Amino acid sequence: MDTHKIIGKVEFSLPSSIFRNRNLSFLESIVVYLKELQRLRYADIARLTNRDRRNIFSLYERACKKLKDKPFIVDEKPPVFYIPISVVQDRSLSIMEIVVEYLLSLGLRNSEIANLLARSPKTIYTVHARVNAKRDTKKKNKK
Repeated sequence: MDTHKIIGKVEFSLPSSIFRNRNLSFLESIVVYLKELQRLRYADIARLTNRDRRNIFSLYERACKKLKDKPFIVDEKPPVFYIPISVVQDRSLSIMEIVVEYLLSLGLRNSEIANLLARSPKTIYTVHARVNAKRDTKKKNKK
């Protein structure tokens, strides 16, 4: 388990490789990772992700149906970046937008992020544009 200390409590870090499974949504990937590999309860996952416990249960059930008998694999081969779970608590953006924004903040290029997440560079560009549009809208509304 990759964790780091934050003000007396343990914060989980999510390996970027969990998002490579194209059959699962980003949030489903997080829930399966925390439930199966970190052995957390639904209530704990809900608290960590700032989501409702019932939603976490539904996401996990749906992800299990999608995976069927296939194991959830986390590829730890480099390059793997670790994303603090606290960044996914932001409800103003989708999980994919949050992850892309975080990886961009680390200085990665769209093509590198696309490779990490098993998506096309055009998808990453579109997600980045959506993030910028949402952030710009928020700034305009505050004025």
